[in-house]
Amino acid sequence: MANIVSKVGAVVKEAKMHWNEPPHGRYMPYKEIISYAGGGIGVKFLAVMATNMILSATNVLIGNTLGVEPIDMYIMYFISVIANIPLSGIRANIIDNTRSKEGKYRPYIVKMGIPSAIVTILFVWFPYNQFGALFGEGNFFGKPRAYVVTCAIILLLNFIQNFFYYFFSEAYDNLIHVLSPNTQERADVSTIKGVIYSLAPSILSLAMPIFAQLLTNNNLYDIRLYRYIYPPLAILSVMLSIVVYVNTKEKIVQAKTHVIQIKFMDSLREVLRNKYFWVIAMATWLGFLETSMSVVLNWLYNYGGIYNGAVNSVITLICQNAGLVGMLLAPFAIRKWGKRFVLISTNVLNIVFIGLMFPVIKTIDMSGGEAGPANTWVPIVLLVLCYWMNNLMNAFMQILTPSVNADIRDYQQYVSGERIDGMFSTITAIGGLVTVASSGIVNLLYDKFGINTETATQVINDPEVMNKVLRNGSVVKDMIASSDTASISYFSLYDSNILQTMCGVLIIASMIGAFINVLPYFFYDLTEIKQQGMIRVLKIRAFFEDYGNGTLSDDDLVEVVEMVDSAEQLKDEKPVKATNDGVKAAKKSPELRSRMSSAKKSKNMEAFEAAKQELADAVKLAKEERRAAALREQEIRLAPFVLKELSRFNSELGRLQLENANRIYEEGLEGLGSHSISELRAELKKAKRMPKRTDDEKEARQYAVHFARTRLTARKYQKKYFGADAIKVPDDTKLNALFNTEEQYDKKEDKLYKSLYEAQEKKDKAQLAAVKSQIKALKADFRELNKKIRDEQNHRSNYNRSAKPYLDARNLLRQAENYAHFDEIRELYSDIAAKRAQEEAVTV
Repeated sequence: MANIVSKVGAVVKEAKMHWNEPPHGRYMPYKEIISYAGGGIGVKFLAVMATNMILSATNVLIGNTLGVEPIDMYIMYFISVIANIPLSGIRANIIDNTRSKEGKYRPYIVKMGIPSAIVTILFVWFPYNQFGALFGEGNFFGKPRAYVVTCAIILLLNFIQNFFYYFFSEAYDNLIHVLSPNTQERADVSTIKGVIYSLAPSILSLAMPIFAQLLTNNNLYDIRLYRYIYPPLAILSVMLSIVVYVNTKEKIVQAKTHVIQIKFMDSLREVLRNKYFWVIAMATWLGFLETSMSVVLNWLYNYGGIYNGAVNSVITLICQNAGLVGMLLAPFAIRKWGKRFVLISTNVLNIVFIGLMFPVIKTIDMSGGEAGPANTWVPIVLLVLCYWMNNLMNAFMQILTPSVNADIRDYQQYVSGERIDGMFSTITAIGGLVTVASSGIVNLLYDKFGINTETATQVINDPEVMNKVLRNGSVVKDMIASSDTASISYFSLYDSNILQTMCGVLIIASMIGAFINVLPYFFYDLTEIKQQGMIRVLKIRAFFEDYGNGTLSDDDLVEVVEMVDSAEQLKDEKPVKATNDGVKAAKKSPELRSRMSSAKKSKNMEAFEAAKQELADAVKLAKEERRAAALREQEIRLAPFVLKELSRFNSELGRLQLENANRIYEEGLEGLGSHSISELRAELKKAKRMPKRTDDEKEARQYAVHFARTRLTARKYQKKYFGADAIKVPDDTKLNALFNTEEQYDKKEDKLYKSLYEAQEKKDKAQLAAVKSQIKALKADFRELNKKIRDEQNHRSNYNRSAKPYLDARNLLRQAENYAHFDEIRELYSDIAAKRAQEEAVTV
């Protein structure tokens, strides 16, 4: 007991110590982690509700509840995806060019959450069943007029929700990418977030069947159920998302003076070069069939009536608890085996568990008559077990997906120099056309195997089916009579033969989808060491950029110099894998075990406790030595990344880069226009013909192709923006003046909000009204100022695109010059270290 109290006390002490300051080697204090994860409950509530109303090939709320036919829903889904492509492009451009003291993602968590919540409430409260009376009888496009209006309303709300919800959810999900550059910390925080915010769907899944049993005759697809539950949850979601906004801070690894300014097509071109993005994107686009079987358990409950709402709630809770177990295990699995191995192994196991569902589903008796355990509860238990294992494997992806996506964006910044996160979502949306095209297969399966109006009509007119009493006590005809839906297509599932066949078909489709989904992951080779090495390189690049611009901080200087010194000390060492041998040996210590045994036999408890404590100390020391060995192994593996970056201009490729940069810089802006497009195209073709047998040859070819393509693209932009004229260098005076004005506005805004707080404390209504009026006027000034800044930045970006080879050459030469001053920086480090040592001595 004393040991438990001691451990709890240590945890509390640790939490207090790092509540506002992160532990060594980490970037997120505990307050930030808890706020990000806890506020995520609200985000997840809204996510469940919003995705239930966003069109897909098999949307349950739109299909089963609002009665949209499967084929019509697929057509609407296709239109929705097409419309989402330009919307995602707008979102990407906004995010990638965001320059705000609040960060890249934080501003949009609340701004986009509020309208998304409003649309969610509107969606469930539209009077769909009254459209017949409101818009009259008759047909339109061969369908009842009320049905067409319902489809039009659903489509319109989807257009709006596609913009606001995806903006909101991407801002929250992608926030983890910039809260920490440490890939393991991202995985750990994603686990904490996943465990906490998974409470939202668990609560909702538990509540829905219970409320359905109380209010809608066990019908999960009655619109009234959504009207009771969704509005209060939508309001709660917005309130909790504010917690995330207030208590988090973005930490992007880049120079303080770096200004993001990138056009849509430029960022698109850069992302298209990211090989790791294509691996993950292909897995996403091609795995469309894997989730086909997700509706089976709900169908068995709602249409098979095999168990009641209480049992369904328990089954749902059990299956979702697998997600909790998986999320808790994921960080340990990632730490032990790496993301690639976990990605592949969990997806392969998914194929196995989905496949096992097929023989199980075939043994379930769905007739409603008398049947033994072998045809009722035994296969249901086995089916739930398979679902539990499937959810366990999928839970790993909830941790892996944000962690992998963050690593991919680090790689993008590493190869391009820009943090262009938003464009990834745009290309994913464009690639969603692949999913749309292939998702039609599911709708065709629905229609082919009986989910259509014709089959449902036959089922409704079949007395045997209509009078059937389900095992949960419900009568089919009573359930159909009480259903609040505009379509009868899904009523065909009350026929046990159709239900059983359809469940089997969806399981087979899911197994095929899982197999296709795993294939791209075999090409993913971005290891944890490689990611950490890239982060160190990014820190070095940002460090030297700040050094060249005179904005270097003492903390950054100390960090980078110590990083380089450590790498140089370890450069000749070979990594030795850390093992548990020392810990195992300490636990089995013959001497201490013998002393404990002798003391126990002689009932000398004092000697026994002393030997036991010595054993615990020995094990603790062995664990510390193992951690130190693992850290040293990691540092040895990371050293080459640091040293290669510092010596990059001494390599053959580095010298070639400097030679090209000198030539471009000496030719100047005028020289960019002296090369014809046909000449530059020929150079690009020549670069593509370069050999790529070895890693060095691949790196050289990649550089040559990129260099030639950059010059060709810039020449095209020059002709577009400047015609036959020379490239003109823009005057930054006006833009800098606007930035200064923006800084003054920020200071004025801070003062006004302090005044507002004081007026509220004093309850001075006159002062309160005056301050609010000033804030309103300042916001108008901000809007006008931001418009002017955007206009000036557009002029500047036209120059940047046309002069990119010259600007890249200038930046590279400056970088090489800055790298040459590292010995001088070391002297600064010695001064700072001596100064800090003196301050610490005075403090002591």
